[in-house]
Amino acid sequence: MNESKRRYTIKDIAEQSSVSLSTVSLVLNDNPRISQTTRARVLKTIERLGYQPNRMARALAWRHTRTLAILVPQLRHAFADVYFGEIVSGIYDRASGLGYKILLEVARNEFIDNKEYHQLYDQKFVDGMLFIGANSRHRFVSELTDGSRPFMLVNNYSKEFDLNYVVSNYRYGAWQAAQHLVRLGHKRIGFIGGGVGEIQTSQDILDAFKEAIEDSGIGPDPNLIVDGWLTEEGGMKAAEELLRRNPDVTAIFSLNDRMALGAIKKLNELGLRVPQDVAVVGFDDIPQASFAIPGLTTVHQPLYEIGKLACERMVELIHGKVSRVQEVMPIYLTVRESCGARLKDGVAAPTI
Repeated sequence: MNESKRRYTIKDIAEQSSVSLSTVSLVLNDNPRISQTTRARVLKTIERLGYQPNRMARALAWRHTRTLAILVPQLRHAFADVYFGEIVSGIYDRASGLGYKILLEVARNEFIDNKEYHQLYDQKFVDGMLFIGANSRHRFVSELTDGSRPFMLVNNYSKEFDLNYVVSNYRYGAWQAAQHLVRLGHKRIGFIGGGVGEIQTSQDILDAFKEAIEDSGIGPDPNLIVDGWLTEEGGMKAAEELLRRNPDVTAIFSLNDRMALGAIKKLNELGLRVPQDVAVVGFDDIPQASFAIPGLTTVHQPLYEIGKLACERMVELIHGKVSRVQEVMPIYLTVRESCGARLKDGVAAPTI
């Protein structure tokens, strides 16, 4: 046989790289368990032999891979974050029950620039992809709107692109929280945000908060809105900035619980009591919220259930049982001790 016309297999790659067949397969699947030295040796052999995976043979070998990809943004310790962890757990548990495996991916620059999201589908590594934490900078999602590659945003949605999604009713949750503080008598309510302008649901929370405040006859004040970068440290800095600008603030509404907990810590450091001096309300109802001192009033999101439902709907998309998924899940305010302050004659006092 003419060597230049020969079609090489992964067995050839394994032999000439002095590795096992499974190692070559893991390299082709970009599995992180493979050392960089071994990966480089295998890739060099692949390049030298001009190996091309036989995609048609793969497609004929199995119609579905029974594997789903979970994609998260390039954040520090994203998978360790309780928000992502709860949703991922819901997806994983439901996927296991449906006989599916999970592949975790990060939307790093190389992943996007090299269009690795296309390769995951086209090389039959996954049947579908669920993206948690998408924002406006992830423009590549526009390439996944035609339905040929099952794709879904989890707990977010896009006004710009027609994408599948399962999401909480963020607007109603924020409206409930703001109305609760207004009913307690607060008129100077600070807002700690994050991702506004980049994350649609963050924008929804801010918009609903403003609407609730204005509907209550309280005029908007830009000085009462501070960015906390969605972290505990950011929440601490934002709370300090809010009070520096507005010493008369009597309540703080935070776009997530992490920033709310950071705000409580800073208020304590400043010698202010929560809720007697400043009430604090968060959003998400992460497990730490109920263990905080005082317990954090927050908007409860069923993050685990959102993950489960998103997984179910993704499998339905894959098997053609549905053509579109755009579901909004109900959420509600969980009242604990941190908001138990009301205004009486202009002075914060405990609610009886």
